[in-house]
Amino acid sequence: MSNQWLSAVKVILFDMDGTLYQEDTYLERYIRYLLEGTAHELEADAAMYVGRSILSGEHAFQIGHFYHKPTDRIFVRQGDTFLYSLSWEGTRTAPFHVDDAYLRSQAIFSDMIHLGDPWCIAAVMSHKYGIGKEKLEQAFRRVRKEMILEPYRFPYRSELFQALGELDAVDKKIVMTNTYLESGLEFLNYMNIHHLFDEVHCGAEKPDGIERYMESLLQQGYQPHEILSIGDNTWNDLHPVKRLGGRTCFISPYNSADTETWDMQLTTLQELEQLLRSIQQLKSLIAK
Repeated sequence: MSNQWLSAVKVILFDMDGTLYQEDTYLERYIRYLLEGTAHELEADAAMYVGRSILSGEHAFQIGHFYHKPTDRIFVRQGDTFLYSLSWEGTRTAPFHVDDAYLRSQAIFSDMIHLGDPWCIAAVMSHKYGIGKEKLEQAFRRVRKEMILEPYRFPYRSELFQALGELDAVDKKIVMTNTYLESGLEFLNYMNIHHLFDEVHCGAEKPDGIERYMESLLQQGYQPHEILSIGDNTWNDLHPVKRLGGRTCFISPYNSADTETWDMQLTTLQELEQLLRSIQQLKSLIAK
């Protein structure tokens, strides 16, 4: 498919975690801290093995699936419909054991955890092991503090940030992250890229937050095809934008069970760097 549509892009919405850097070695520590001091502490190694199995695609639960908390089952979705559910061990069953009206309603999503990226694995683990939200939040904050300090500092690609800085042929470059303000700013400053964005939104409450922001861009006069969202979590970053007619780019090193088709699909930060350079080049040629 031709990528000439990139020349029309005027606004780019970037996710941060898993999009502007790629790192998952924190997952084992996150799970260990989550279970630390609980009755399940000795199960940490087994839980970490499950987490890795999910990322590698060896587990029944995969990136792109939904975890339904009330039934402790994996729900598989295609388009606007849940097709079937799986047990944690991978046994496929029908029916869903929930009311049909509830299954088709928006209310069901309040009982779901979408496995959109590695961070979500710990959220699922916390529910399965009966860990409260406070302990989950403590583990989350501890891990994020570690990620910008030795010996756990995460690597990033300076060439990508150079391309981001040189991309001046679009109207707006916006970063939107669900991470709380303090950590979001710490990560951006650690990578030294805060100044490269026209707007920074931490605690963005995606997916609803990105849908609201997309609608605000449309009200400003931008056309849907002029807006590109780039992210690694399809449910948070891409589905809301596509529903409103925007362009989408999925970037992830993991296989995804999400069957939606995106305008672009990337695996590496090097590919993202090339995408940004291509946008700059295409729009610069048109401007001449």
